Amino acid sequence: MDGSSRLLLLAFALCEAACASSHYDRAWVDKAVTDATGYAPGKEMISAPSLPFGVTNLGALTSDDAVATALWNSARFQVELTRLGFSRADLAEAGSLPNPTLSFLLPMGPRQAELSATYPLAALIQRPYRVAAAKADVERTARSLVEVALDLMREARLAHAEAMVAARRVLLRREIEQTWTTIAKLTYARQMAGDASELELRAARADALTATDATTRAVSEDRLAKIRLRRVVGLAQSPLGANVVVAVTPVPSGRPPPADVLVNDAFASRPDVRGAEMAIEAAGARLGWERSKILQAFARLDVKPIGTRGGSPSLVLPGGTVDLPIFNWNPGGRARAETEMTQAAFRYVAVRDDVASEVHLAREQLDQALESLVPWREKLLPLLDANVASAMKAYASGNETYLLVLDSTRRAQDAKLRTLELEGDVLRALAALARAVGRRQA
Repeated sequence: MDGSSRLLLLAFALCEAACASSHYDRAWVDKAVTDATGYAPGKEMISAPSLPFGVTNLGALTSDDAVATALWNSARFQVELTRLGFSRADLAEAGSLPNPTLSFLLPMGPRQAELSATYPLAALIQRPYRVAAAKADVERTARSLVEVALDLMREARLAHAEAMVAARRVLLRREIEQTWTTIAKLTYARQMAGDASELELRAARADALTATDATTRAVSEDRLAKIRLRRVVGLAQSPLGANVVVAVTPVPSGRPPPADVLVNDAFASRPDVRGAEMAIEAAGARLGWERSKILQAFARLDVKPIGTRGGSPSLVLPGGTVDLPIFNWNPGGRARAETEMTQAAFRYVAVRDDVASEVHLAREQLDQALESLVPWREKLLPLLDANVASAMKAYASGNETYLLVLDSTRRAQDAKLRTLELEGDVLRALAALARAVGRRQA
């Protein structure tokens, strides 16, 4: 192999050594987010909010549509995604090799010109550790972005559930207000006829005013819920947000899998668990890097003219310098890296504890919400509806007054309002459980 071939081979080897890459790029994040949530995030561009693929009707926005729109338009999520660019830039920096140092001495007096080149060989030894640590950080950052997407999915589902409950609450409050207003009018008529006291009339009017105030508050809460929903889905300033109307989400009554099964699924699905593992690997790579800093070696190449001694006009002298690790063994760097590794190991245990606790808490909250909802929906509501039907039948036959019908209707409406709140609790618990497990559905 001639000299030019050796130089080409050396240049190729240096180029290969200087190249450090990771497959945890934006495409990987997009796929991981899609697998975890069921929907793809928006593109890396600043543009007006738009509707994602599959969402065509904001007049009946479902919970899944809210998640898809939020991932597609959320500027806050795009801010988080830029962290991947910083991590990949750090990887490129870790993989780069230092430039050689070239020194030249001008001929002065009897001294002839000299040329020297030095290169830090320690950088080649330390590079694998630097690259390994940077790659682990890139993967950890990429997985943390999936965690952010899961947070956004939970926030979108919660905002949709709040908006849905608020809209239905307005309808029920208006029905209750109408019922109390009618009761107050009938009580006034009875008081005028001498069948009711002034105390009963004042109480009926007070209840009617209270129902009116509750309706006013419900309307205000509905507006606030829609504002929060528009912010979460990224339509806070877009004209598209003015057309958002939430659709009713069916509330399931089935029980989730056992908590132990969900915890194991969370350990396998949650990106922060894998991120904690990668933190240990990164800390181990940094520990090796700090240990490699103990030895500092430099390659040296001197070119000196021979002058009048004959032979070649210049003399090439290879050599090197080595720092003797007598006094400084990089104790601070090694101790810091060892502490980081210990910290990462304990953080991994803490993350697993947090994940298990989140799953158990979310499942317990869901069980509690279902235990309250199911009797109201399957037993109490049918019973109260039957009472209303009986009161209407008795009134039609002339055996009871219309006031009994209104009172039965009011009780049924109050039960529906309570059922609505319990359904909201179930939807919130489902969103929390899905987030705790780390996927679209728990």
